[in-house]
Amino acid sequence: MADLDGDSDLDMLVANFAGNSVSVRFNDVSTLTDLVVSTPQNVSGTYRNVTVTGPTTGGAGTATLTGALAVMGTLTVQDGGTLLTACQPLTGVGNFVLAAGGTLGICDPLGIEQTGNTGSVRLTGTRSFSNDASYIYNGTVAQVTGGALPSQVRNLTTTNTNNVTLNSAEKVMQALTVGSTGNLVLNGQTLTLPSSAAGTALVVNSSTGRVQGNTALMQRYLDPSVNAGVGYRHYSAPVAATTVADLMTAGFAPVLNGAYNSSASPGQVTPFPTVFGYDQNRLATTTNNYSAFDKGWVSPLATSDALAAGRGYTVNISAAEKVDFAGTLNTGDLTVALARTAGPTAADGGWALVGNPYPAPLDWTTVAAADRPNLDAAMYVFESSSQYSGTYRAYTNGMGGGSPLIGSSQGFFVRVSPGQTTGSLTFRNAQRITSYTTQVPVRRGSAETRPLVQLNLQGAAGPADALFVYAETGATAGLDSQYDAMKLPNPSGLNLTALAANGEAQAIAGLAKLTTATVVPLSIGVPAAGSYTLRADQLLNLPTGLDAYLFDAQTNQQINLRQQTRYTFSVSPQQALQTIAGRFELRFGPAMGPLATAAALAGFELMLYPNPAHAKLTISLPNTAGAIAMKAGIYNSLGQQVRANIPLSTTGTTLDVSGLAKGIYTIRVQAGATPMVKRVVIE
Repeated sequence: MADLDGDSDLDMLVANFAGNSVSVRFNDVSTLTDLVVSTPQNVSGTYRNVTVTGPTTGGAGTATLTGALAVMGTLTVQDGGTLLTACQPLTGVGNFVLAAGGTLGICDPLGIEQTGNTGSVRLTGTRSFSNDASYIYNGTVAQVTGGALPSQVRNLTTTNTNNVTLNSAEKVMQALTVGSTGNLVLNGQTLTLPSSAAGTALVVNSSTGRVQGNTALMQRYLDPSVNAGVGYRHYSAPVAATTVADLMTAGFAPVLNGAYNSSASPGQVTPFPTVFGYDQNRLATTTNNYSAFDKGWVSPLATSDALAAGRGYTVNISAAEKVDFAGTLNTGDLTVALARTAGPTAADGGWALVGNPYPAPLDWTTVAAADRPNLDAAMYVFESSSQYSGTYRAYTNGMGGGSPLIGSSQGFFVRVSPGQTTGSLTFRNAQRITSYTTQVPVRRGSAETRPLVQLNLQGAAGPADALFVYAETGATAGLDSQYDAMKLPNPSGLNLTALAANGEAQAIAGLAKLTTATVVPLSIGVPAAGSYTLRADQLLNLPTGLDAYLFDAQTNQQINLRQQTRYTFSVSPQQALQTIAGRFELRFGPAMGPLATAAALAGFELMLYPNPAHAKLTISLPNTAGAIAMKAGIYNSLGQQVRANIPLSTTGTTLDVSGLAKGIYTIRVQAGATPMVKRVVIE
């Protein structure tokens, strides 16, 4: 056959398209035009080259065949471009290139093939189908994927009302969508949904169609950024009828021990289990030396025990391990029945370790109140920081740390509300995330408009624990199941809570409004003696003229959190043995604007930290002091001045006190005509 690039004339070119009864005759291929599709466009006819472009200023190209299309040179679908064959003949002696990022709509019952006069693409030149492209099976009769579908694709979609059947094993890197009443039939072929640092593949079931077959493989990657080693990770099976054995990886084998469940000292059981479920009924039936909450942990008896859909399990496993769940992918409504113990254990009961049952992230903000009758609105995701330590991240009513998304294969805690004995949680497809890109970044939703103070408690190293105090009409100073999140104690021993009017510890505290009369008692738990920092990470939308203050009753200091966002304090060995309540308060008072005078400063305390101090001591005053001249003096317990005329800066003045003897000292600051006095301990 003569050259088709236009360099030589053809006396006659006959292109016979078998099965289509289409013939094209012309005397000079150079007379054929090229077609560039850069917007949505209907296409048919005969061309030398056809290019479907990616995004341009006018939008991306989408070529929809409305009749036979013959290509004599090359048909290229670029990154971002889409070609929909729409059951029309695509023929010619040219080549076909579906580039990475391109999309191909496949209507033929036989899918796509690499050669031959079958399938949606029948160009007789070379056919190139990228393994990083997207493929849509949108035929009107039952289809097979065909031998040319790459073994790995970016996205795979079926919108056929009839079944689409896999011809071979498939790996879908981002999104698998079953978008109509037809099923994707696995046909005994392995369907892999991979998970990595880049993201985790997801399945979208937007109609009644499902992935049919038990050979799906859903992976779960663990983020190593906080804890790259061994730690507790909360899993939930996204497949039906699987067992504990499915948690096994190349480097991890589950350790189970039924003796743990009846031991009076379960922490001493050997071998110690590495897999646990949670049963709040054990609070009433189990006697051991664990805390009330920890009594609920229970070891499976055998690897053949079921991993129940909608339930969570904690596994002590390294972040380097990648668990994959094999079986039939879950879809459709799933209701999990929950309960709360009665009698003496009721106050500590009601906790349930549930789990996202779907091969897709779940958006907690879409779980309606009707889907969780008699449950608190909060959910709690555990984030490991070491082998036996970590932090529970609470989220409720659009408030909390991190994201409302619950990853696929992720377990999490919920709680049956006080006063209730039963409850339930119904999972629905409508709660699932349907876009691969939304799961990668932390998603906080729209900008916060409610008044909010976020405090974080942190030691010298390791994770922080967050507390959220906000205002919304309907909330009260008591414990409100729809506005507040109770505190689920962190295994790390680091806990920061607000105390409700009834004394209940809260991770998220909602109040009706914030006023100058608002005082929120705080409670702190630390794992050991030492230096700790309270940090104001967010101060949002406070009412006009109002600022947030942290009050430390032990040092008698009141800190304006807008002007000083960090406050460091010390905890003695004796204090570390128990929860510290009554020392700290979150207060709200008049804002100190940029024109504040010495008189305005009179009601506010100077800030000294750390206290007790060692070699260094920082003296800080509100920035609102403006141009008022300030000097400080240090006096010992006998009233003798040991340092005089220390010039101060509103940005903070750090003093070397290493030369002072250990003891109690008084810092006196003169701000214009206003004196301020504080005590400090030097160790």
